[in-house]
Amino acid sequence: MGFLLPRSSSSDSNADVPVVWRGLMVQKAVQQLLFDVDWRLGAGGDSTSPGLDVLVIDMPPGTGDVPLTLGQLVNVDGAVIVSTPQDVALSDVRKGIAMFRKVNVPITGLVLNQSYFLCPSCTTPHYLFGSPDVFNQTAKQLGVPVLGELPLDPGVSFGGDAGVPYGLVRNDKVKDTDGAGGTKWKESMREIADEVFRRLD
Repeated sequence: MGFLLPRSSSSDSNADVPVVWRGLMVQKAVQQLLFDVDWRLGAGGDSTSPGLDVLVIDMPPGTGDVPLTLGQLVNVDGAVIVSTPQDVALSDVRKGIAMFRKVNVPITGLVLNQSYFLCPSCTTPHYLFGSPDVFNQTAKQLGVPVLGELPLDPGVSFGGDAGVPYGLVRNDKVKDTDGAGGTKWKESMREIADEVFRRLD
């Protein structure tokens, strides 16, 4: 969206410019993203390009226009639902799963985010947002597999602010800046990605 928004009148940035769109405009933008973008690797008329292997779309929580439009416009191979362990977040999980099932989108699994914190000077996980037991119990009740748990790690926030996905940061840099939590986060993310790919394959 940043490429489409005008710059703010008070600065050279568009970071503070809001996207004030009604549902129909959001639906149209999703439709254009899916069908009007040339997703081939050799875009520009190269018909020999193999195109995408996988298209991952990161969506906000809830049951709004974007997930509903995706479920109706394309054959989605699977939804991975990410949550924190609090009750209010798990309420969104239950609603999201119910919506995806209603539009026949298969649920690949659940990921518990911000599950625990590993401080640099200790080895015991600290469950800052509560025990993962309620999350695991919810997954069991819904009949959805748990793909993994991601620890709380400051590097994820720093990477987001810098525009660099944390998964692409070199392992030696992770160890230098974030201690054991960063290494564990990357290991867990790799395991989750492998499991998602295995289930889709």
